[in-house]
Amino acid sequence: MAATTTLTSTARRFAKIDRRTVKPALLVLALALLLSVVLPSINAKTAYRDEIQPGDVAAIGDGITLVPTPGWELASGALVGQTRSPVSSMGSTELVDGSVSFSVQAAPFAGTASTLLTRVNEINDDLRRARGSTTATSDRYAVTTRQGLVGAAEDFVGATREGSIVAFVFPSAGRPTSGEGVEIIVSGPKGSIARRRDDIVAMIRSLRTAS
Repeated sequence: MAATTTLTSTARRFAKIDRRTVKPALLVLALALLLSVVLPSINAKTAYRDEIQPGDVAAIGDGITLVPTPGWELASGALVGQTRSPVSSMGSTELVDGSVSFSVQAAPFAGTASTLLTRVNEINDDLRRARGSTTATSDRYAVTTRQGLVGAAEDFVGATREGSIVAFVFPSAGRPTSGEGVEIIVSGPKGSIARRRDDIVAMIRSLRTAS
């Protein structure tokens, strides 16, 4: 039995990768790449198909939903009632309004909202150093959904873009040792975020889980 346990543990950590941490690591890496690589290339000329209508609800992942602001565009993701299969625990949603992007990533995560935000920042710091770019960040502050879940957030300002990163960890009845990590990255050219702040705050606070 001891030999079996040792072999199993060794296999999990082959090449220093523990399979139990793969999904949380993928979430953090995906968010970091989104912030540092993908979002800076987005601009207002990109064409989107689905304009949000009053009453639309976005399916984020594992029973978690968000109410988008009417008039924004659904660039990726699914709306409740308009997807043929259930949304999995690893989901991605992007809403845009002009040159402003509101991106949401979800995946299983064991830890607090502050821990999730810290891990994303650590990867982002490495990516920014590699690309020779600099970004200033605000002090961390608490954000609370209308359902009462408290998350962690901070604002950032770069050479040409600014925005916010918000992290939540929703409890999951099906995974007692981990929850559902949700990261929101709002990004846009300087001056564009303030004009949409009410929309952005309302969408963040609308995050909720059915469980």
